[in-house]
Parts: sequence; structure tokens; C-alpha cells
Amino acid sequence: MNNIKIIYDTMNDLPENIDGKYDIDMLPTTIIFQGKEYKAGVDIDNDEFYKLLRDNKEIPTTSQVTYMTFKETFEKYVKEGKKVLYMAGSSKGSGTYQSAMLAKNDIESDDIYIFDTYSLCIGGGLLVLEAAKMVEEGLDIDTIIKKLEEYKDKVQVYFSVDSLDYLYKGGRISGTKAAVGSLLNIKPILNVKDGLVVQKSQVRGKKQIFTSLVNSLVEKYGDDLTDRIIFLGCGDNKEDLETLRETLLKHAKVKNVYDVNIGCVICSHSGPGVIGISCM
Repeated sequence: MNNIKIIYDTMNDLPENIDGKYDIDMLPTTIIFQGKEYKAGVDIDNDEFYKLLRDNKEIPTTSQVTYMTFKETFEKYVKEGKKVLYMAGSSKGSGTYQSAMLAKNDIESDDIYIFDTYSLCIGGGLLVLEAAKMVEEGLDIDTIIKKLEEYKDKVQVYFSVDSLDYLYKGGRISGTKAAVGSLLNIKPILNVKDGLVVQKSQVRGKKQIFTSLVNSLVEKYGDDLTDRIIFLGCGDNKEDLETLRETLLKHAKVKNVYDVNIGCVICSHSGPGVIGISCM
């Protein structure tokens, strides 16, 4: 039996049934909303959070996983004789990775490994799933990390948002760009690149989003995606996810497709009407 324990944070999102299938733990980021603090995925579930976003004009803020949380978690599993593999959301997107490194350096153990996914949301989730599968196959920790380093540059994440308000309120775009974009019904096609969210292109109207997201993958890999894992993610807009799936099936051959309910941390910045696709 493999003695590797995988830990990830809520900057990365996984299909709901994956946590129960593999020996992995999630460390929740803190969401601060209307003066209250919530542990993402613990104190509040996704549906409750989406409703809060819809019912209120203000947007929440997020706080990284703390040094003490990492230290206590790492020490717990090391004492159990585990090798700990923590898979962080992009170090460029949060200070969580640095907190984990500080905790690791303060523990006298060679059994703690920190891996920067350099990705977010369903992109990081893909890497967590790959790591879990390798642990189940019995690969040793050094081999797993070596393969993850190879994989992380091959993960593609494309997504879009229904409203530009959250990007504007979060300081991601200017008020002018948000106003003009909303007026002209412009939807950004966003990409996670080099650990950060960047704009790849834009389309006019919501219907164009789905084709653009799928075409982004097809242009990269071709239309035969049967040997690849694909994550489809959404917030509370599950009808959009079904439309994205139909578009994917129309334009590509696929086999391994997982649905992901995008969590509180990402939706704090994107809004609940987010839709995305990721492939490795």
C-alpha cells in the first residue's frame, strides 16, 4: 500500500466523486463576505455561496490557507508515517504556496513535498487527479513529481464569465472596459498561462462562448481527444455546462469527460456564471 498523502487547496477544483475515490485531502481557503468568514467547502457549500453572490451586490474577498494550518496538517501526516505531497494553486495567484513552504521548512522532515501546479481551478484539478492515479498505481514520490513537472506545462484551461461586473469589482479590468463590454455584449475568453489568468480573445454574445472554448482545445490538440482527460466546469449555470458538452461532442471525439462544480474561491473572482474547459 502506498504511503503518499495528497493534499490540495480550494484554488483547484475536482469532480465531486473524486475525493471519495482517492486518498486526498482538501485544505479550505477562507472566504470573507459581509463581515463573516467561511471556510470554502466546509462552512458553506457551493450552492449556498452562489446564492449569496446572486443576492448581494458586493463581492467577497479570499484569504490564503494559513501557515499554522499547513504546519499542523503536515505534522499530522508525517507522524502517521506518510509522505505528504501538497499540490498548491498557482504561486502567482496567491501567497498560499509560500505559506506552505514556510511550514515545510519549519518541520524537521524529508517527507514533505510541495508542488506548484502553476494552474487554477479545473486545470489544477486535472493535475491533482493525475497525481492521485499515480499514487494508486504505486509510483514512488520522486517519479510522481517528475511526471507532474512534465504534465503541468501541458495543461490547458479556457473559460469565460457571464458578467464582467466581478472582474471589474475585483480589479481585474477597468470600469470603462466593463461598461463597454456589457453594452456590446462582449464576453472574454480567458486562459491560464504561466500561472496567471490572461485574456485570449473575446466574442460577441453568449452563444459564441461555447464554440470558442471548444475550438481552443481542438486548435491545440486536434479533434480526436479520446486519449485525454477533459474537465468541464461551471458555477450555478448548469444549463451552460450541458451546452458546452453538446458543443464538445459535436466538434471532437472524447472519452474521459468529468463535470466539475467550480468552487467558492474561483467564483469569488469570476461570479457564479462561469464556464470553462480544461484538458491535458
